[in-house]
Amino acid sequence: MSRMTRYKWLIAAGCIAICAGCSPKQEPAKETAVVRVVSLAPSLTEMVCAIAGPEVLVGRTSACDYPPEAVKNVPVIGGFGAPSLETLLKLEPTVILETDLADETLGSQMDALGLHREPIRCRTLDDIPPAIERVGLLIGYEPQAHKLASELREGLAQLRAESAAMTTRPRVYAEIWNDPMMTAGKTTFLSEVVSLAGGENIGNEVEKDFFQVDPEWVLARNPDIIFCFYMGRQGSARDTVLKRPGWQQVKAVTNGAVYDGLENNVILRPGPRMLDGIRLLRQKISPAFPK
Repeated sequence: MSRMTRYKWLIAAGCIAICAGCSPKQEPAKETAVVRVVSLAPSLTEMVCAIAGPEVLVGRTSACDYPPEAVKNVPVIGGFGAPSLETLLKLEPTVILETDLADETLGSQMDALGLHREPIRCRTLDDIPPAIERVGLLIGYEPQAHKLASELREGLAQLRAESAAMTTRPRVYAEIWNDPMMTAGKTTFLSEVVSLAGGENIGNEVEKDFFQVDPEWVLARNPDIIFCFYMGRQGSARDTVLKRPGWQQVKAVTNGAVYDGLENNVILRPGPRMLDGIRLLRQKISPAFPK
């Protein structure tokens, strides 16, 4: 290469470098992350659908039933908290959302297989808004999750203010199962719902989630209202309660305030419809207050 040719080449190279430095910096194109979510709990499935839609779901449990038109095409990967590991591997999820596993060894097995699982705490009413925000962060829908969580916090604050203004509270017996008889203790989500609906859960005297009781225990507390959160095996659950020996003198039975056929998947589920669940019970407990 001659001296003149080399000189011209250096000038051209310098101009190219200068022009490159003056032009706007080009960011590398970012690929849109594909979100593939598996939900191992009905409440989490509702959260995902509420903030992102069912399109991001690639797996759900057999208990995940809402919204029905949205989840009907989402494959079932097992029961509540009991997924099939083989099915999970085939689905290649980017994240697995869970609350309580049926067997904690499943969590260790998922970890060993390299599956990304995220436990989401959701046991109380106040757990629900931050749980929704956590889910939104994990699946890339933070603005939508924050909006929904804010609406729920505002609605919850309003219901608490209305509940605080209630001067009388009927005593409520919540029967979760009838054979053996089971009820909800003070530490349950349901106990919170009953309180905000205007009632006093007679099970609050026990610092447990759910516990077994006998008929005499209920009769001694003489509840004003009885809720049956199960389906009767023979006839209605309400009829079963009304026919129990000695229960004809219970206030709830005398006043006809024994209810079954409740929307359990709304009332008992700590998810985006929690405000609806409280209002549904309030219609039975304190009908004079806003719905």
